[in-house]
Formats: sequence, C-alpha cells, structure tokens
Amino acid sequence: MTRALLAGQFAVVTAGTSGIGRAIVERFLAEGADVLTTGLTAARIADARAAWGDRVRVLHADASSLDGLDELAAAARERSPGVDVLVANAGRDVAATLIAETDATAFDHVSDLNFRGTFFTAQRIAPLLNDHARIVLVSSIAGTNGGPGHAVYNATKAAVRSLARTLTAELGERGIRANAVSPGPTATAGFDQFTGGSEAVAAAVAEMVPLRRIGRPEEVAAAVAFLASAESSFVAGVELVVDGGMSQV
Repeated sequence: MTRALLAGQFAVVTAGTSGIGRAIVERFLAEGADVLTTGLTAARIADARAAWGDRVRVLHADASSLDGLDELAAAARERSPGVDVLVANAGRDVAATLIAETDATAFDHVSDLNFRGTFFTAQRIAPLLNDHARIVLVSSIAGTNGGPGHAVYNATKAAVRSLARTLTAELGERGIRANAVSPGPTATAGFDQFTGGSEAVAAAVAEMVPLRRIGRPEEVAAAVAFLASAESSFVAGVELVVDGGMSQV
C-alpha cells in the first residue's frame, strides 16, 4: 500500500476555505496531514468546519493583518510543536484598472494581501518550521504576462515568485525548501469574477490554453502536494507553472 505523502505532517495553509486553498486543504487531508487554515467570511468558515470537523482547525484571520498573522502563529504553536509545511495561498485582485487610474487605496488593497501578507506570513511562521520543512507560495502566471488592467496584481505575484528564491537562500542551510506554484486560469470564484460570469469570455480564455480548457483547483492542489512532500526533495527555489501550457507555448 502506498504511504500517504504527508502522513504525520503538520501543515499551515492560508485562505483555505474556498477555491484553490480549499482544494489544497482537502488534498493535504487525503495525504494524511494535520492542517491549520484560515478564512475570512463567516459562511465559508462555518461550511469548512462542518465539512472537516476536528481534522482541520479553521481560524478566522486576515492574512493582510499583522495581528491576524500573530494569531495564526499562536494557533500553530498551540496545535503542534513544529510546522512541516507552510502554504501561503491568500491573494486577491480588483476589477481591471489601468495604471493611470489606479489609486492608492486600490493599490494597498491588493498589495497588502498578495505580497505584504505573504512576506509576513513567511516571517511569522519561519521560526516555527521544523528542519527540512517545505514552503509553497501561490503566485500566478500573471506575474510574468503583464496583462493590462491588473498591474498591481501582476507585480505582486512576480514578487511572490521572487520571495521563494530568497526564502530558499536564507533557510536552505536548515534543509528548508521554498517554491512557488503559478496557476493559470482555474475554475474558482475569482475566475468567475475575472470573466464577469460570462460563458463566452470563459470559452475565449479556454481557447488561449493549449489544452483548450480551464484548470481545476484540484490540479493546482496536486502540484502543491508534490512540492510539499518528499517527492520533491531536491527541488528548491523554483516556479512550478500549472496553466495547461498557456504561458509556455
């Protein structure tokens, strides 16, 4: 019988109550991990708690808030003596806005969670990481494609990808590996927001993907599980792109 990839491991996953984050939590559970995750909306938190029971602790915390991240670190200490896997997944965008029309409020709204939040999530959890722990940062192919109207989102996701390199350089002597996963178009509420719920727009996006379809959250979660496990034991500082070839060919 094949041993679960994360059996006996303790994982912290931010923004794990919906979309890609939820798929990651559920894949980690299937692989034998004990999971602590965060959520923001009461309805999603209640739904996740009902679905997972005691197998997952779901903390109401905002990954863009230092107080929220301190609460996350305290909850991690309470749950386990050390963290084996950290997945910094929290992120967001706003409606398409050209650079000339982007105000400071919109800039801060996106950057505070996508990069500042990711940076300080890693900072707060790093002292709790066991030797040979794994960090997976969720970036995006938007970090390289420069799509118009999403300058702040694109730039913050590029920064997240860069952060995986520096974390590996700084923590590698402890055997800790940091990598980034960069999804392409994936069937989530965020993608529905991007398309405005239009099937025609979604179909047009799918036509831009060599595999001619939109990705599934479970496919991104599979890539994260690989990077979070010993199966990727000599993979560090890389970006694993999960986009059906959209940014590659």
